[in-house]
Amino acid sequence: MKTVLVTCGETSGEHHASRVVSELQRRDPSCRVIALGGRDLAEAGADVAFPMERFAFMGFLEVLSGLPRVLSLERKLKNLLKSGNIDLFIPVDYPGLNLRLARCAHGAGVPVLYFISPQVWAWGAWRLGSMRRVIDLMAVILPFEEKLYRDAGIPVVFTGHPLLDEVPAPREPKRAPGRDEAFTVMLFPGSRRQEVGRLLPVFLEAARMIKARFPAAMFKLGLAPLIDESSASIPPSMNGFVSVTRRGIEELSGAALTLAVSGTVTLQSAISGTPTVVSYRTSRFTYLLGKRLVSIPWIAMPNVLAERKIVPELIQGKATPERIAREAETILGDGERYTEMSGELLKLRETLTGPGGADLVAGIAIRMANGESAGRILETVSGPLQGSLTGHGPAASTDV
Repeated sequence: MKTVLVTCGETSGEHHASRVVSELQRRDPSCRVIALGGRDLAEAGADVAFPMERFAFMGFLEVLSGLPRVLSLERKLKNLLKSGNIDLFIPVDYPGLNLRLARCAHGAGVPVLYFISPQVWAWGAWRLGSMRRVIDLMAVILPFEEKLYRDAGIPVVFTGHPLLDEVPAPREPKRAPGRDEAFTVMLFPGSRRQEVGRLLPVFLEAARMIKARFPAAMFKLGLAPLIDESSASIPPSMNGFVSVTRRGIEELSGAALTLAVSGTVTLQSAISGTPTVVSYRTSRFTYLLGKRLVSIPWIAMPNVLAERKIVPELIQGKATPERIAREAETILGDGERYTEMSGELLKLRETLTGPGGADLVAGIAIRMANGESAGRILETVSGPLQGSLTGHGPAASTDV
């Protein structure tokens, strides 16, 4: 029986990892998966020995405040990796902890299949050297990441983005609702309590302003799994036109607009063809430090993928109810711009299409747990990957 350790630090990564675990255990029911994760991984069959909701921090000051808990968790996970009982380690994004664990796994002789790349293309490119020494194979879900890692000498495979299997696309770009036509605006204030605390009041006030301009508008607050309803309360005065849902992503296809925190949800909204206003707020210290470290001009994933501005971004002091409402009203009130934005967002689906998704990652995981090298796996992966991953220098190398 093989044992795999999977470590996730936030909701979207855990959700993607759960699909890999589900497929892995379908292929090999004897495989045991131990996880740092949450409900999705538990439902996929993993033994969630380390509940991630206690460790989901975002921002430098927020991480510092939770440091004792993180250090205790790290010690336990490192001891597990050194125990001789783990056949494969699958870290999922969350680089602050996972890269340290990958170093430990490498030292203990445990192969490392890193799933969902840390955003080294945005900041932290200096990490690539250490990553090359400890990661056996990087499985990336964004197309431009493949060349980045190959050029850095890290064995890499582009799997395609798992969201394409979950978010249906309309047959054609969406069209703006008429002024008196009923429509829905989705509100996604974040998957972490700090994000929700900062942005939910802003989104609700923006919703009130949009409602004044578009009386037929209704709003749905999409709550992430780690957010309880008590921390996302709606003022009684808004109960008539704002409701709460746990199935926000599934409801994107019927939405006319999304107000979203920067993160995975912006990509989910994009590939449903839903025009979006992206916002983000963090502590002043984190924001100022981030400005010095981040090396790309955009934070919203649709803009990053397109390498230009498709959706508006309102960050920090610009993320006010007034500015968010103004952007939303401009999009909703301009039918030509609305449909053009929807069409541009839908084109991103082609960019994200790749071979295999979670099924491919699960197959690779089984082979690595059974001792097969990353180089050999890349040489024998079939289909569209053939040629792009073999015989081209670093990507086929096992020298990590």
